[in-house]
Amino acid sequence: MKYVARLISLLILVSAGLFYASCDGNGPEEQSEEQTQLDKLKATWTMQSVDNDGTDRSDEYPNMTVTISGTYSEGGTYNYVSDADSWPNLSPWKANDTWKFKSGSVGSVIVRQADLQEMNYQLTSSDKTLTISFDYPDSAPGFHNTRTESVAGQWTFVFTRP
Repeated sequence: MKYVARLISLLILVSAGLFYASCDGNGPEEQSEEQTQLDKLKATWTMQSVDNDGTDRSDEYPNMTVTISGTYSEGGTYNYVSDADSWPNLSPWKANDTWKFKSGSVGSVIVRQADLQEMNYQLTSSDKTLTISFDYPDSAPGFHNTRTESVAGQWTFVFTRP
């Protein structure tokens, strides 16, 4: 009887050793903050409102959507494509562009590459609402136009996704 108990104990000890040895401690690699944020942003977003210095400008971007895409790479450049039924003659929002996360502010600032415009972003409602706000300078002419009027001021675009 003692022989059987010792044999069982030895088998349990060997099994535990083999199990422990097969665990290399390299579980799934943790994602960087940039990759996590990109995964949250990659989607097609539908515009809910546009505000310029306290004035509702939503009607100038009817049925606007923004699709954010890209493949993660550290410090990478990603894409966005915007669409709307019509577009204002002058806008601080470039319809299509590339962007990057701002170094040191990955969780809150993106930088549009066409003009290096820094844009604050915030995800709320379980990452289903995206608010992008930025101060567009007086000296900037705006996009999607041939005129040189200014669209300066504080802009806030609010988007949602399913």
